[in-house]
Amino acid sequence: MKGRDIGTSGSASFYVRSTDFWAENLTFENAAGPVGQALAIWIGGDRVQFKNCRFLENQDTIYTGGRRQYFDHCYIEGTTDYIFGNSTAWFEQCELLCRKGGSYITAASTPDTVRYSYVFNRCHITGDAPVGSYYLGRPWRPNAKVVFLRCELGPHIRPAGWHNWGKSSNESTAYYAEFASAGSGATDATQRVGWSHQLIKAQAQRYTPKNVLGDWKPAKSYPI
Repeated sequence: MKGRDIGTSGSASFYVRSTDFWAENLTFENAAGPVGQALAIWIGGDRVQFKNCRFLENQDTIYTGGRRQYFDHCYIEGTTDYIFGNSTAWFEQCELLCRKGGSYITAASTPDTVRYSYVFNRCHITGDAPVGSYYLGRPWRPNAKVVFLRCELGPHIRPAGWHNWGKSSNESTAYYAEFASAGSGATDATQRVGWSHQLIKAQAQRYTPKNVLGDWKPAKSYPI
């Protein structure tokens, strides 16, 4: 494989192609270093769940393919677009660490037929990146959907919050929202880009695992 162009999808250290996959207390790492895209994990299938897992890489750490994923108390670190893809995924009380040299946390490519994509609930956005150097996300595809609920945002989050990936047309199709953000990165809403949303309580209450994940109820412990 040396010297062969394997592309982003071919760079993963670990692949999940099955339905009803469960991982707990594991580390998924790509040790290639700052060489561009090099995935720690490529996720396909449906009903894929991770609990107390770590995901380590630089750019493009986690590719969320397939249909639905659930991340419970996980640790995810990276630089640019380190959570990306087209899946619906719920992140519950996870830590997202933004490393120096990066600029975007998420790059969702949500299909226009899907109502929910990435939901981060009570997560902590930490890191050693410089102040004001990271966006919460940018749309890999026009209909990207990302919501942060009750999250603690570090000082490295830019006041603008979101980026349109150089296309003003994405501003009318992407859906980016926050509710009850806290921390030094949770700036006054007037500083966020005007096409993002600050949810009121009634709107935020619609975001539950049941509504987002549909008929799949993730297990609290491994179903032996």
